[in-house]
Amino acid sequence: MSTKPKIIKRIIALLLSKISIVQLISNARHYVTSMTGNAHFPTPNPDLASITTQVNLLETDYNVSLTRVKGSVAKMRAEQKKLIILLKGLAAYVETIANADPDHALDIIAGAGMVVRKTSVRKPHVFSVSNGKLKGTAVLTTKAVSRGTYLYQMTTDPNTPASWVQIYAGSNVKFTKTGLTSGTRYYFRGAVSSKGVLGDWTTPEDVLIQ
Repeated sequence: MSTKPKIIKRIIALLLSKISIVQLISNARHYVTSMTGNAHFPTPNPDLASITTQVNLLETDYNVSLTRVKGSVAKMRAEQKKLIILLKGLAAYVETIANADPDHALDIIAGAGMVVRKTSVRKPHVFSVSNGKLKGTAVLTTKAVSRGTYLYQMTTDPNTPASWVQIYAGSNVKFTKTGLTSGTRYYFRGAVSSKGVLGDWTTPEDVLIQ
């Protein structure tokens, strides 16, 4: 029985749209130097010679653009776009190699002279629960998000994962659970789904129902 390999897709950050022409040229040369003769990259695609050629063209046009010759900036921008396309392809190639060896993926990427994109950690939304105005009720709420779907669960035994029961899933951030037994301590938790991605469940909050 085989297991699926880990996925390392789209983790390289080249920041191509956020760096200057000079930095782009410098970075591209660094990638070529780092990957030349590197055993992890036997057949770079696109090939390193093509990238070096494009870097040289861009550098030449950049120097000409500094003289403000008519049309030189437009020509430089055209060469810049060509280099960016090549570098995106090279990054995809490196990611493919990294995918094939997930245990050493970060070292492989670093060996190409590239960096890993920083990923933001999704923090659980602020969640609260309290007794409702009527007996046997609890009011649950969490931080609202744009076009979010809110999910709430409850249990009387938080140490048993299978005991959690979903009591609500919908677009209302505030939910009142009815039919609870007075004098019983219930535990509740919430999660928010945004843009098709379900966030982490919050830390359970308990309340002694009145």
